[in-house]
Amino acid sequence: MTIAELTGKRMALLGLGVENQALGEYLLSKGLRFAVCDRQEEVAVRRQWGERVAEWRLGPGYLGKLSDFDLLWRTPGISPLRPELQAAQRAGAQVSSQTRLFFSLCPCPILGVTATKGKGTTSSLLARILGGGVRLGGNIGLPPIAFLEELKPADRVVLELSSFQLQDLGQSPQIAVVVNITQDHLDYHATGEEYAAAKREICRHQGPDAVLVVNANCPQARALAQGHPGAVWTFSTSGPVDRGAWVEQGCLWLRGDGGRAEELCRVEEIPLRGRHNWENAAAAATAAAAAGVAAAQIRAGIQGFEGLPHRLERVGEYGGVLFYNDSLATTPDAAVAALQAFAVPVVLIAGGSSKGADFGALGRQLAAGPVKAVVLLGEEGERIAQAALEAGYRGELIRGCQGMAEAVARARGRVQPGEVVLLSPACASFGLFANYKDRGEQFKRAARGG
Repeated sequence: MTIAELTGKRMALLGLGVENQALGEYLLSKGLRFAVCDRQEEVAVRRQWGERVAEWRLGPGYLGKLSDFDLLWRTPGISPLRPELQAAQRAGAQVSSQTRLFFSLCPCPILGVTATKGKGTTSSLLARILGGGVRLGGNIGLPPIAFLEELKPADRVVLELSSFQLQDLGQSPQIAVVVNITQDHLDYHATGEEYAAAKREICRHQGPDAVLVVNANCPQARALAQGHPGAVWTFSTSGPVDRGAWVEQGCLWLRGDGGRAEELCRVEEIPLRGRHNWENAAAAATAAAAAGVAAAQIRAGIQGFEGLPHRLERVGEYGGVLFYNDSLATTPDAAVAALQAFAVPVVLIAGGSSKGADFGALGRQLAAGPVKAVVLLGEEGERIAQAALEAGYRGELIRGCQGMAEAVARARGRVQPGEVVLLSPACASFGLFANYKDRGEQFKRAARGG
């Protein structure tokens, strides 16, 4: 898709999230007109864009009469399988996205990373390893269309890609990294298979010159390598692989095309807590090696990485108690991984809004691990409590908290010096908080006594 092909088309932005705002700015910079369809009756950019927008369809019914358009740019939060979009396609409209347009226009190689958990850390670590001439964007918060005009053929782009962005992408990056695929977003995807199928788009369209990097320990990720036309690299946290990175005997190892294993670092030198972060480091190391980066540069990138906010982030030690903010752990699997990173007693703050998750694995981890109390939040708090009880959990379940300040205060009353208060919600944030960042920032303020 080129700018010339867009000229003269009747276009609409469906939803004015971060991605479509960036896309709108880009289209306007090219002199292209479009309509805006958004469920909000007032949108902040209306005054800024004004009459350059062909039409504003705001409020209830904003997805009506989409057959008026030739091309619909959906925001990731609007599924391409919604009946309104399906009807528009049957009437001849094309549905696309900011991510899809970026793939069509990007002048340099793209390395794409997806996962149910860990894609943000892996993407950021990979970009850190690759160094100069690399841009990081996608689901991590920066729409790549915003920096498209700055890219040169010699550059590289690392994109964190969610199932929402991948579902109808129809293209794949030159190097595709699949850290893991479990189950998530069943409030958006009709089934687990639909979710997994969306993830498969990251490599479905790769050819013989492309590279696929998959987790040897994840059956769904590993299955993507079967019959793949390009080069396949693997990584593991449980032993050697033929080509890629792995953890063995307390070290992270790498083997490239030459076949000789090289020690990158000891796992204690990975500045990220938990075995799941060893997995992220192995994934990033493998992708970097597949991109031609030398082992010394990979080692330096890993050892110099500072981690990301809201991802098992060490907030600080107060009164001898350690506080960790893992607000981005919005799935049960992510919360399980966070709990497995600690051997000392933990008071967990968990719960939130529903994503249709099964809390069975989290309940079993609560029963098996060093969790002395669980402070429960939101509509899913009781379901987490029931999963814990069914698994045989014997610790304290603290119900009825109305906000983060109260949750932290009650958690603080259950810990001793040397123990941990961990926010790892296993759920979405909506209801009590604006988003996961707001939830994490409230936790940090409460932990610091603010």
